[in-house]
Amino acid sequence: MLSVYAIEDSKIGILSDTHGSFPAWKRAIELFGPEVKTVLHAGDVLYHGPRNSIPGGYTPADLAEAINDFYFDGGRVLISTGNCDAPVDMMVLKPEFHPIVSATWHGKKILMMHGDNFPLLREMALYNKVDLAISGHTHVGSLVREEGTIFLNPGSTTIPKGRDPESAAFATDEGIWIMTLGGEELHFEKW
Repeated sequence: MLSVYAIEDSKIGILSDTHGSFPAWKRAIELFGPEVKTVLHAGDVLYHGPRNSIPGGYTPADLAEAINDFYFDGGRVLISTGNCDAPVDMMVLKPEFHPIVSATWHGKKILMMHGDNFPLLREMALYNKVDLAISGHTHVGSLVREEGTIFLNPGSTTIPKGRDPESAAFATDEGIWIMTLGGEELHFEKW
């Protein structure tokens, strides 16, 4: 059975494809600011995968420790399992991994999957009239609205593959931003 998480925070952080880079996680958390207590991670957390080069700052043990510290300090990390996430990753991280993450936030429905089966995510999101559908996997940031659903890919914090640099996203009641890890706005969509 699919659990639905209730998120009460005024702002949520959204990222994907950290691929073992501790400095990228640290920069994303700094970008989100201290008011972010919930981070939605669309998968590929600790391992870089056989098709990717080793990212800068590749220290999966340090990243695992930082995620666990955030969790133990009262933060919440909801993770959708990525194609590079292995059972050993799930053993060292305290937050749970789920193939599908479903949440509510300020009256909005959120659905998150890694994105390696995007047609399934799209079908589920549109059928269930989800407000925000989050994926990663492609390492390309995008914000697209279809039939009332906003589809968000925050890009990759470590190995971007589009024209945009390393990025993450956050949402407030006003809308959704994709930002560079240096703090520049790349994309914005109002609710």
